[in-house]
Amino acid sequence: MVAPFPPEKGDYSIYLCSASWLEALYARCRAAGVPSELVKPRYILPQTALNSRCKANPSLIALAGRVITPVCCAGPQRHYIYILCDPELVALKIFAAPEVLAAAERVGVKPGTIFTEESCGTNALALAREHQRLVAIRGEQHYCKLFKDWWCVASPVKDPVGRTVGYLDISMHAEKELGLATAHLQTLVARIEDGFLQAELRARQRNGAAPAPSRLPPEVAEKLTPREREILEHLILEFTNQEIAAKLYLSLETVKKHRRNIYRKLGVQEPREFLRRLRNRSLY
Repeated sequence: MVAPFPPEKGDYSIYLCSASWLEALYARCRAAGVPSELVKPRYILPQTALNSRCKANPSLIALAGRVITPVCCAGPQRHYIYILCDPELVALKIFAAPEVLAAAERVGVKPGTIFTEESCGTNALALAREHQRLVAIRGEQHYCKLFKDWWCVASPVKDPVGRTVGYLDISMHAEKELGLATAHLQTLVARIEDGFLQAELRARQRNGAAPAPSRLPPEVAEKLTPREREILEHLILEFTNQEIAAKLYLSLETVKKHRRNIYRKLGVQEPREFLRRLRNRSLY
């Protein structure tokens, strides 16, 4: 069942739950025995168990770190808390400026924290997992006192075949930042998912595997010739025209011609637009 996300004022309004849906979520929390006066998460994994979780998710942690670390301590993002979770909502890594990180840890938000409803009450991460979509939640919409001052937005992170490999949350205190944080989160998730796709394609190249048209929806793949699919794979990997020409033993003009044909057929301007539209299933 998909929760209603009615239009309200604000750029992030389509990602908010309705009042009636929130009341159903609160009833679920009460039935599970979650106290509304909770001020710290109920469940936090011990370090040994957390280490095992991290070892099971090295690519997710590495890619997220590469994307988030350069932006988490500068500009308006300096006040954000970035929470990276595995598919079971165990926090693997938390990115933030040192003072923000310390403040979060004082209320029990740290690596190993479990962000299920049973542990933290209604929260953006639990909702993002339940509905497999981006969700925003305002401070007063949280069930427990723990997050009443937190404004949060969370989204699944998916691999090239659409499997959810984790979740990313941005939390902050300032009400006016939630719309900006929503757009920021979408950009970060897209870059992490791009990283998964590029890693897979590089692995296929190292192993001498054939190009991966099977990753494309049939409606997209059938628009391209085998050579165009091969060139598209290299474009996604950010090879230049010159590099593609040398690798595939083609002339530079032939590569440019194929590239123009690919973009014309798919209605895009560059590889990142292709990746974005492929994720949104808007290429056909």
